[in-house]
Amino acid sequence: MTESASKPPTEATPTTIAHEIERFLSQRAARSAYTARTYRTGLTHFLAYLAERGIAPHDPPTLLTRAVALDFIPWLAQQRFTPDATAPEQPLSMRSRQLYVRAVSGLYRQLALEGTIPLSYGDYAALNAEMNKETSFRPPPIEKRLPPDEVIEAILETVRQPPPELERDDLDEAQRRRLKLIWLRDQAIVLCLYSTGMRVSELVHLRRGDLDHTDQGAWVHGKGGRTRFVRFSHQAWQALMRYLRERQDSLASGAPTDKPVFCRHDRAAGGRRLPLSTYSVERLITRLAQESGVLERFNLTPHSFRHYFATRFLGFTGDLALTQDVLGHADPGTTRVYAKTTKAQHIRAHRDLFDRDTEDEGMP
Repeated sequence: MTESASKPPTEATPTTIAHEIERFLSQRAARSAYTARTYRTGLTHFLAYLAERGIAPHDPPTLLTRAVALDFIPWLAQQRFTPDATAPEQPLSMRSRQLYVRAVSGLYRQLALEGTIPLSYGDYAALNAEMNKETSFRPPPIEKRLPPDEVIEAILETVRQPPPELERDDLDEAQRRRLKLIWLRDQAIVLCLYSTGMRVSELVHLRRGDLDHTDQGAWVHGKGGRTRFVRFSHQAWQALMRYLRERQDSLASGAPTDKPVFCRHDRAAGGRRLPLSTYSVERLITRLAQESGVLERFNLTPHSFRHYFATRFLGFTGDLALTQDVLGHADPGTTRVYAKTTKAQHIRAHRDLFDRDTEDEGMP
């Protein structure tokens, strides 16, 4: 390596915090567009935090000290955001804060390796360990996040019931149509989550062109830029087709294949085909849990349906690799957690196989 190649940036080649962030994100995007998008959100928060400290995007990265990185963590915990125009402000989840801090740590790592900030790599390693400790959390075991059968059945039964508002005599035609579309859409959403194991982010990003009418499924664009096929149950597919027929996309401008599978039907959306947000689906599941009486018994979220699907699919097939592929997991270890929930099946099968022999022999 030549001497010039090993030197950090000098006064002759000044750089800025904004430039280094963009460079870091472009390198991340080359590996994973999904991670780059998440990190961009985190680093946007970081720039807002820096501004409050009097550090501007055009300032040199030498201002990014250890104290600046550590103080970002409590600042982030105080931030509030509004998921959509109708929702109240709420704090960032612990998972989001962890990811955003990880983005800042990744930026610091790159700059420490290049000698662009006043930290050696050893100093960075100590800083990273401290940042990880400050934002560490352990999610509850999968057994605690797995909804019982009766919870899922209660949600399915509730979403099938037409809303009482449809019976009101004072509704005009537009209001009645909007309520009916929302009801049909919500049925399709719940049945699709139940029978596919899709992430809620994957569901809200589905376009009509992603649907596979031949095999009754869809091509989902998941994490890491990976695309996979998911199949809908017959009931879910029928509910989805009924919703899309009622929506009459052929009457709207633009190509039908470009339109979201699941749209907003509020007054603000009007006749436009606007996609739902993940928060809208979260609110739907919370409302159904409240109406069905399961809210006090179980903390149901859209992701609960993914846990439920994964456990049932793995229990039925016994095929970990197939379940990994269906869920879109890059790491088989992520799928393996669902194998723990089949312990009861293991015990039952073992008892039927081996204890039966013991009983036949009349042994105690």
